[in-house]
Amino acid sequence: MSTEERNESNATNNSHYATQIAFDAELDSTVISLFYQDRANPARNIEVSVAPDLGSNLFRFRVGEHDIIYCEPALLKRKDFTGNFVLWPFPNRMRDKRYTYQGQSYSLEGLKRPQGNDVLIHGLVFDRPWQHEQPLADQDSASVTTCIDFGPESPFYEGYPFESRLSLTYTLTKNSVTVTYNVQNKGAKQMPFGFALHPYFALLSGKENTLVRIPTNYVMEADDELLPTGRLLKLEGIMYAMFDLRAPVPVGHLKLDHVYTGMRKNESALIEYRQQAMKLHLITSGDFTHMVIYTPTEAPFFCLENQTCSTDAVNLHQQGLMEEAHLLELSPGESSTGFIRYVLEFEQ
Repeated sequence: MSTEERNESNATNNSHYATQIAFDAELDSTVISLFYQDRANPARNIEVSVAPDLGSNLFRFRVGEHDIIYCEPALLKRKDFTGNFVLWPFPNRMRDKRYTYQGQSYSLEGLKRPQGNDVLIHGLVFDRPWQHEQPLADQDSASVTTCIDFGPESPFYEGYPFESRLSLTYTLTKNSVTVTYNVQNKGAKQMPFGFALHPYFALLSGKENTLVRIPTNYVMEADDELLPTGRLLKLEGIMYAMFDLRAPVPVGHLKLDHVYTGMRKNESALIEYRQQAMKLHLITSGDFTHMVIYTPTEAPFFCLENQTCSTDAVNLHQQGLMEEAHLLELSPGESSTGFIRYVLEFEQ
């Protein structure tokens, strides 16, 4: 990391953990980093970096010399899709960029995204500057909290007129990174929302030796715009075998951009990097009921996105498909919290 203007760090005496706030010249932005040092085995050192001004993007997750998160600095600098960005309050796509909630219709049709996909929303905060607190390190972990307020001064407030705050706490331990979210309804009416992260995972072991598992019972049927119809396809037998990821499958065998649901209890999604003898478990709180997988054929990455709801959840909810959508709702003054935890397992 190149540093200019500001470079602050703190560490507890004899601790394995440290933090740093620095200005990254390449990104032209402040970056907050959390560090874990394994003095016996540097290959298990971990560095995590977040760019608050660039959407609170968790763009670096480095284990030893390996970057688990794929990030293109030029794309991150212009707040495009890369790294591991935040999807809130509506993850992924929305039909016609319109929705109805409690009898009121709303539109986000003025929203434009870099790829030009007409129904792509990817939330309203990944390209906004966030606030951050002072990072902390102690004997057991390192952490930092970022937050963003959504109100009348926010872009597209007319399309989502719900005053609220989203806070994220990133916590690093010797074998995991946890992102804990907290949503507060600061307005006077009930608000709908969904939360997700959109990580671009590097193909560290290549397409044949990087494997993925999603322990779910259903894939959601999608239309030509990759919007869920609401129909759930059960992953049994040969009819939907191409979607069955209940056992690890090489990423190179997949051509998917689909939503999965019906998560099996006490099981987690998994990425297996065979050449590095390393596994990454994606463990979440119970409110994460859906997962999106995206496997572009020519890219050096794939996406595995834990979501608290379906894609286009607010419109499925309006159709009465409550379970399929799993839209979260908060009354005035209420808050909601949950977490996504990336847990490393080393095989040697």
